[in-house]
Amino acid sequence: MASSETMEFHVETTGPCRKRVKVTIPSEMVSAEFDKSYRQWVKTVPIPGFRPGKAPRKLVEKKFGKQVADEVKQTLLDTAFEKALKENELAPIAEPELDIEQVTVEPSQAVDFDFTVTVKPEFELPDYGDIEVEAPPADPTDEEVERALRGLRKSKATLRPIKDGTIANEDVVSLKVRGLSGEKELFHHENLPYEVGSRMLADLIVDGLDEDLEGKKVDATVTAKAFAPPYAENHPLAGIELELQAEVLDHKRPEFPDLDDAFAKLFDFDSKDELVDVVRKDVHNQKERQREKLIEDLALNQLVEKSDFELPQELIEREADELARRASYELQMQETPEEDIAKRVSEIRKQRATESARELKAFFVLDKIVDKERILVPESEVQEAVAQIGAYHEKTPEQMYALLRDSDRLSSLRNQLRVKKARAKLRKKVKVKDAAAPAKAAKKKKTSKDKKS
Repeated sequence: MASSETMEFHVETTGPCRKRVKVTIPSEMVSAEFDKSYRQWVKTVPIPGFRPGKAPRKLVEKKFGKQVADEVKQTLLDTAFEKALKENELAPIAEPELDIEQVTVEPSQAVDFDFTVTVKPEFELPDYGDIEVEAPPADPTDEEVERALRGLRKSKATLRPIKDGTIANEDVVSLKVRGLSGEKELFHHENLPYEVGSRMLADLIVDGLDEDLEGKKVDATVTAKAFAPPYAENHPLAGIELELQAEVLDHKRPEFPDLDDAFAKLFDFDSKDELVDVVRKDVHNQKERQREKLIEDLALNQLVEKSDFELPQELIEREADELARRASYELQMQETPEEDIAKRVSEIRKQRATESARELKAFFVLDKIVDKERILVPESEVQEAVAQIGAYHEKTPEQMYALLRDSDRLSSLRNQLRVKKARAKLRKKVKVKDAAAPAKAAKKKKTSKDKKS
């Protein structure tokens, strides 16, 4: 039992991350709130035949008693929520659940009610200093540097028309494309460029297109499967596998410039060697960032596995329900048969519920690290992040800050910065072992039979 001068609270656990709080508001406080409210109503509400503030309270009670009671009830409930959470150190992650209509308030009578709240899970954070992970070193290989240099050369390549040659990897073709789901056409383009080997056609992932294109010529007809990227949840074709039918209209091949001093000058470097050195450093920096993220992910995965707590299941269900509802609406807009909608929505909901459970658990673990390490985000760091976001959206820092503030997203940004710091703290404290470089597969000698095939 926890108490204050005016209210009493009793907290009990009803399930994972669930607390029921029983509240008693004494009659003296209820009467005092009624008196305060009526004084305000007498002052501000005009009553015919009486000067402002001079109408008898009995008359105000008769005319506006219900409105006053509703106002008093809301004030008392708001105060009760605030005090109950603060005095019992409850950290809610959702709005309190309460049937307000079942709560009645009357002058000179105590008010008893209870509400339920979902809170952060209570658990002991394992010692992450004992966690050990393996990550590959960030030193770039010659092949990785060569691949990066090839990317630069590709950016300056010229496309040469091929009239009668066969299509090869990295060639660029123009396609006339139809995308079908059953008998219904959902995707159509008359002249869509595609780079062989990229596996991306417009904003769709394609499967089997490269294999069918290679060795073909202009006017050939090819087929493939296509689907929206898994991260594009709001894509109009999300959850749908298309059968692609494509005709090759045009065929071009990139001609790469030589890697020499003249090429280096295109990127404002004095020599080829200087360009290669900078590219090597860039590859190293990129691999270092990837390595840091991998260490964070692996360490967080271990920490999540070692953290013993149950999840607030209703939050997982709520998010899964919302995604399922959205998916159902999008499929209905595409006139998908009802039996297909039910099947696809069920699959999406099941997959997302599993992902949400893992993401929620990781969030609570990181939040625990924030508390343990006393991680703070100064306003200067928030302003810096706002400026970076603004630059990306071509807005001034002031414009971006106002936009985030007005859309109530500043708190979300601060939380993202806290989580980023928590991940970095975790990375610095775990033990890291360099993973062995993957063994190269032995090259098989071609026999005469292989060569013929």
